[in-house]
Amino acid sequence: MNAHLPLPRVLLTNDDGFDAPGLAVLAEIARTIASEVWIIAPAQDQSGASQKITTNTPLRCQPRGDKQWTVSGTPSDCIALGASYFMKECPPSLILCGINDGSNVGDEVSFSGTLGAAFTGLTLGIPSIAVSLACLSRKNMHWDTARAVLPKLFADLIREGWDKDACLSVNLPDLPPEKISGVCRTHPAHKTISSFDVEKREDLREKDYFWIRLHRNKIAPDPDSDIAALKRGQISVTALTLDRCAPKNPQ
Repeated sequence: MNAHLPLPRVLLTNDDGFDAPGLAVLAEIARTIASEVWIIAPAQDQSGASQKITTNTPLRCQPRGDKQWTVSGTPSDCIALGASYFMKECPPSLILCGINDGSNVGDEVSFSGTLGAAFTGLTLGIPSIAVSLACLSRKNMHWDTARAVLPKLFADLIREGWDKDACLSVNLPDLPPEKISGVCRTHPAHKTISSFDVEKREDLREKDYFWIRLHRNKIAPDPDSDIAALKRGQISVTALTLDRCAPKNPQ
């Protein structure tokens, strides 16, 4: 992508839901780089939705303000509705997804609804950036870091451009702004998830239910990975493509 600021229109979504604080912070920042900010986001939390598109049930949309809607579906549904319906006559110059409350690194990029929305934007040929903020606790998020570093980072990325066949995944460290030690181009760490932790519980009506969590491996990531960059206090920027083909073995 090569563009000049301010951008005409930016479309925002997330996977934590329309009322999530990260989306509000992202909207603040988007208004520093765009003339118009459109927000089309899930009505409910859709974490882990990946790139799911809803094709077997109707979608309901509710207005939430000027150029703002909630959608009874996934982040990718929001991008599809935004690009192909609400903004069909005035397509977005850029899609921003997030800010996710928690990092999206390693193997988790395959499950993330935040990344799924960016991949859907990429599928439609629209430059897309997913943003995630690492945290030890969702009760203590460094939104001040996002406000401090993202306006310049977005401006730099837009001016420099990136491969049109890739979307970008930005992960911010769990640190205050003054402790951020730069920006690093990375790749997803490998083999960070090996299984799922499944916990069976019983509700108040004595019926079983289950919680599923990702089982994260404790690994020593290579220095060029997203996890390693976050551990060093750096912002991780990873270019991701839709191509999932394994490289051919040399003969």
